[in-house]
Amino acid sequence: MIKKLKIIFSSLFVVSIVYFTFVFSSNEAFAHPSKKHKPMVCILEEDRTQGQKQTCKTALFFHRLCKLDQDCAILELEKRKQELEDKEKEIQAKEDEIKELEDEIGGLADCGDIPFNHKASSSAKIYQKPSSNSKVVAEVKKGQELLFFAPAQKDPKWSYVKVKNDNSCADGYIKQKFVIKKESEDKVVKVGPKLIKITDPVLSDDEKLMIIDAEGTISVSGAIQEGKIDKIMINDEEEIINSDNSFSFVIFVPKSGAEVRIIGSKNDKKIKELIFKIKVGK
Repeated sequence: MIKKLKIIFSSLFVVSIVYFTFVFSSNEAFAHPSKKHKPMVCILEEDRTQGQKQTCKTALFFHRLCKLDQDCAILELEKRKQELEDKEKEIQAKEDEIKELEDEIGGLADCGDIPFNHKASSSAKIYQKPSSNSKVVAEVKKGQELLFFAPAQKDPKWSYVKVKNDNSCADGYIKQKFVIKKESEDKVVKVGPKLIKITDPVLSDDEKLMIIDAEGTISVSGAIQEGKIDKIMINDEEEIINSDNSFSFVIFVPKSGAEVRIIGSKNDKKIKELIFKIKVGK
């Protein structure tokens, strides 16, 4: 009996190899003209006729499988294959469900007693990634507290922040121009007789040149004269004017240097234009 079982399992192994080689292979060398085949049916041992049993017994004696045993083996392999595919689909569906839940939760965490050192200069959205096309994690109102971490490495026009969201905190990215320091809330930056003044890094006396130590991304701060300008455009992009009359922007400066063009307007009428170059090194 044991010898017979060994022969059966050995034959099944051979059939499985033959089956996957000839049935699932896409090699045209094994292709043949299409013709109708009778569907395979597995007839169990107890349901076979005496003649069928004898035929299969003879085949086993020569270490082979009869046609009935081959059909049963192939159908069993197909059943196992389908079960594996169904299981893989089930696992993938669970992974997708977990991913959706993670996206829905976002970066929520307990805020604790963290001191928030910045605030929103205007109503804005906080995104899961530094892109307006990504999922919105939270929305903030003007003056709402923010915990500023750092500018995004790939796009410094975005800042990574933490914001209170009901009883929790949400982490995400907000446009850099919407983030200001809380300390500047009740202070006004004085610019003297100038309509637009760059405060950091400093400009040359003629306001034509700024020198930095090395190439890279820098943050430039400035201020406008109160009541004279209500809109600031820097290199064709509008920046927020904070409640203390200050503004800031981030720019990448290569070794070859960069140019900054600032236009201040009042009621959509250009009032002041300031153009200067940024040079790397002395």
